[in-house]
Amino acid sequence: MRNNKKIWTIKLILKWASEYLSSQKITDAYMEAEYLLTHALDCSRKEILLDPDKVLSNEEVVRFNDFIYRRGRREPAHYIIGEVEFRGLIFKVNKDVLIPRPETELLVEEAVNIVNKYECDAPSPHLENSLPFKGRVRVGMGLTLNNLTILDLCTGSGCIAISIAKEIPVSRVYAVDISDGAVKIAQENAKRNGVDDKITFLTGDLYKAIEPLGLEGKVDLLVSNPPYVSKLEMAELQPEIKNYEPLLALYGGEDGLDFYRRIIREAPRYLSSGGFLIMELGYGEAEGVRSLIENEKFFRGIETIKDLAGIDRVIKAG
Repeated sequence: MRNNKKIWTIKLILKWASEYLSSQKITDAYMEAEYLLTHALDCSRKEILLDPDKVLSNEEVVRFNDFIYRRGRREPAHYIIGEVEFRGLIFKVNKDVLIPRPETELLVEEAVNIVNKYECDAPSPHLENSLPFKGRVRVGMGLTLNNLTILDLCTGSGCIAISIAKEIPVSRVYAVDISDGAVKIAQENAKRNGVDDKITFLTGDLYKAIEPLGLEGKVDLLVSNPPYVSKLEMAELQPEIKNYEPLLALYGGEDGLDFYRRIIREAPRYLSSGGFLIMELGYGEAEGVRSLIENEKFFRGIETIKDLAGIDRVIKAG
């Protein structure tokens, strides 16, 4: 955009931006331009559509110009605007954390469903000692749970831990990440979403971070979206991912299963009687992860859950 003295309306600047992004091989260039413009102007898409001839101020043009050129260099839009929506909540993101994906919502949904199932089961005399969550019952005539302990490994932005803390009010959540930067962002997100008093954030390498806490045999839900990109897949990642998102949150070793091995190996030590392990899966990794779980000889049942594209996205063992 060379002529800074030009009068820029919403309609004109969107046309310029979409053409520029298209020239940079950005898919859905017009929609991306529109999305970034709503954030540059701090307005809704509806406002843009209703007033295409609105003249932008110089400050608005400069801000949008910066957004578009950054996107043209393949920086993800969510890093440019600094936030992303996940399960109806807004999370701050920067280059210290992986951008939460919609597919990860399925993991949270499965954790919530497990708890809801056992809260809503019909009352029965044997439920008091049934699995999972043995001994957490008997309020009136129904089944209830309280003081659930939940561990989120590789928490990143905190999207899983925070969503669970919001949606499972009876929980106490421990969230771990090896990155100091990620933990700081996750703490900010917990405060932003009003659950900072329900989550303990810890910096460390998986279970090493919780060793002093005495959680052995007390974790009711162990959840994780671990790094799972293999060495071969790393070379094939889109520039938006490979050049901007943190390597620590992506690379899962030669075959992509390194973190699954470590998490699964130690999970029996920390899970409560009847607790569940729930993890997100990388594409094509379901059978490999299932085999790792089966080899532990600890879990009674294993189930995989498909996403909307029919891909095995979450694995649950209890």
